[in-house]
Amino acid sequence: MHYLTKSDFIYLNERVVKKVGGSNFGVISDASLEAIIEQPKQVVFGRELYPSIWLKAAYILQKTAKKHAFSDGNKRTAIIASLVFLNINGYQPIDDELINNAEEFVLAITNSPDTEAIMLKIAEWLKRTHQESE
Repeated sequence: MHYLTKSDFIYLNERVVKKVGGSNFGVISDASLEAIIEQPKQVVFGRELYPSIWLKAAYILQKTAKKHAFSDGNKRTAIIASLVFLNINGYQPIDDELINNAEEFVLAITNSPDTEAIMLKIAEWLKRTHQESE
């Protein structure tokens, strides 16, 4: 399993903010970013806390959108970071158009409770919208 690094997240945040003409990128909460980076790797009592790639990607998406580790572009960074995570682990979107129009989905995540039930729904959406790379 390949994980995103702090440098990866910082790069992705800068990229998504600059893409829309912004300049207010960067980390405002190291603690939040560290949790987003480290939590998907956690093993508790010999078992992975997030045992599937879908749950790991869902955690990245949900927490990046909600924890506001960055000064701007948190929602955009959330979706791109989860997609890059899936891509480096051998998965690609089935339909790029669906992913390109995921703004409402990510906004709904941001406005939803920060719960495991929501994370499970995110994981299901990611699983339905991706396939293994050929």
